[in-house]
Amino acid sequence: MIDAVRSEWTKTWTTRSTWFTLAAIVGLGVLFAVLFGHAAATEYARMSAADQAAYRPAPDFRPLIFVQIAVGYFGLRAFTVEHLTRTMALTLTTVPRRGRVLAAKAVVCAALTLAAGTVTGLIVVFAGRVVLASRHVPVNPLAEPGMLRALAGPGLLLTLLGLIGLAIGCLVRSTAGAMVITIVIGVFVPAMASLYPEWLARLILSYWPITAGLRFLSLDGDPDLPGPAAGLAVTCVWAAILLAAAYAVFRRRDA
Repeated sequence: MIDAVRSEWTKTWTTRSTWFTLAAIVGLGVLFAVLFGHAAATEYARMSAADQAAYRPAPDFRPLIFVQIAVGYFGLRAFTVEHLTRTMALTLTTVPRRGRVLAAKAVVCAALTLAAGTVTGLIVVFAGRVVLASRHVPVNPLAEPGMLRALAGPGLLLTLLGLIGLAIGCLVRSTAGAMVITIVIGVFVPAMASLYPEWLARLILSYWPITAGLRFLSLDGDPDLPGPAAGLAVTCVWAAILLAAAYAVFRRRDA
């Protein structure tokens, strides 16, 4: 297993697109943190004095909804690139046990997305705080209860979303097809939640991978939605189910 992980690490780390994708993950975090920060500051400026007095600041993790596109691509490319370049047969010749191949790819994907996701999460929080403070909008103190979880959580959430992307890439094998599915699951479905019937919108907010996972980063408890631990657990279940399905398909399919 160690040799399989080492081989996968070498393939991943020496591929130029790996560096571009990791840079895109961080860059998207910076871009959308600044955009959402300015939008929140503009909204605050338009509030009445009473609403401003009642305003409770909290970190804004909506940028992660867009960051996850790059994270999903990083995960899915572990399989789709090898199918595109027709090197999967060579990989399976070197490591015949397909479960070991999938596990090695998952370990490398998880390690890199955890590192990039943690850095991106910190950037999202602090870039947003800088923008808000520059526009004289209150920001929550770093010592506030739950802030440590909010700072560490993005790395865990994006790791799980990267593994979901990995599983989709294994199942679909096409980069374009897997990207469409990733965008629909990660962005389109939650973005359209306000148009759904109320029961369906609440179901999406509670049990969809990205929206459930974002509950882990929230400082505000909502009794009608899963708590932080339950929200992250929902995303874990999604990742586990999709990885199990990927393994079941991968071990029976031709290279």
